[in-house]
Amino acid sequence: MRKMKAGFAILLIYVLLALISPHVIPAEDIKNWNYKTYWLKNPRMAPPEWVNLFGKNLPPTGNLREEKPGEYVYNFHYDQPPQDILIIPPANWSGFVEVKVLTPDGKRVTLYSGTITRITSTEKAFFTVFDLARQMGVNDDISDMVVKGEGLKILFFRKEGDEWVPVKGKYTFRVNASSKITLRVVGRTYGPLGTDSDGRDIAVIFLGGLPQTLVIVFLTALTTVLLGTATGLFGALSGKLGALVEGFAKVSSMLPLVPAMILLVPILGSVSYYGTIGISTGAFVLAQSLLLFGKVSQNVRTITMTELSKEHILASKAVGGSELWILKRHVLKAVLPYAVSQLILTAAKVISIISILGFFNVNFGFNWGELLAMVVTQRAIYNGAWWMVLPVGVAITVIAIALLLIKSEVEERFINPWESL
Repeated sequence: MRKMKAGFAILLIYVLLALISPHVIPAEDIKNWNYKTYWLKNPRMAPPEWVNLFGKNLPPTGNLREEKPGEYVYNFHYDQPPQDILIIPPANWSGFVEVKVLTPDGKRVTLYSGTITRITSTEKAFFTVFDLARQMGVNDDISDMVVKGEGLKILFFRKEGDEWVPVKGKYTFRVNASSKITLRVVGRTYGPLGTDSDGRDIAVIFLGGLPQTLVIVFLTALTTVLLGTATGLFGALSGKLGALVEGFAKVSSMLPLVPAMILLVPILGSVSYYGTIGISTGAFVLAQSLLLFGKVSQNVRTITMTELSKEHILASKAVGGSELWILKRHVLKAVLPYAVSQLILTAAKVISIISILGFFNVNFGFNWGELLAMVVTQRAIYNGAWWMVLPVGVAITVIAIALLLIKSEVEERFINPWESL
């Protein structure tokens, strides 16, 4: 009983997270998930902020606070420079902006001077970085630094010999503009789960994709087991109907699951504008159910045939009981525990299929399959972006463990006693 309680407790946590998700993740983030310009304010390939608790000393991301009108302060005490400093104007505004910086070691430089019409990057503008190097007296070739996204090292570091050393302390930014301007430090960490190569918040796809993931998993498992149980029961009947249903189930049970699904993907889906293969949720559930139900059906048929050969059922037939009445009255009691066990096991299989198809860049809605597809397309493993792999990998493993705990308890309490009869 403890196994079942533990399994249901874990699943309950996931359900609660799925219910909370719409209230935590902004709908606008999900709506704009594939629009790169929407995520310009975030760092790219940044680990979670909590990595600093484990010995890292990386700058976080956030807007600078305005201590006086037009004056912003940034306390820099990190081992790496920020990825960028963004100049963010009000909506539908354009005009001249000048940003001057007073560094902790007393240097005064102009970070940016010019007309802006939209969010403006100071690190990605080659002229801005080269002019900053001139003001700071850096004579080295800084092209490589700019290409690597380390142009702001010129502002926050000083070269001592052959090494760049951080200059820690208070940096004061003075902004001259005819409208209120926001300065945003794009650091090297972000949020609870980090970002991908486009700056998208991994927490959005992880939590925002959880509800649909659970729906797909359990809807597919339920459809599979209902279809398998129904065909297994009717496949045990005599006559053409039984033979037809049995043949249909045998075809499904013989098909290799993963290769068959990969072959079905181009037929059921279409290539999206973003280069992924999209499949509707309904088509995915139906295709998976048709590929998975065969083995369930075959086993249900075996249980049914065993039950139909027992003396009390033969007696029921002798006194005129119909096959349908016998299936409903007697056989279904033996089949139900097995069906529940298969429901749980099938849910675990569907989780595996979501993972596999994700690695083939197959997209079937806003769920964890999308996150797993990102792991492949953005070469997260090779780029060391463990935060894109670890959370979803652990989450999928925990769900599978919970389902298997429940399945084990169901088998011990209900299925094994039937095997001994």
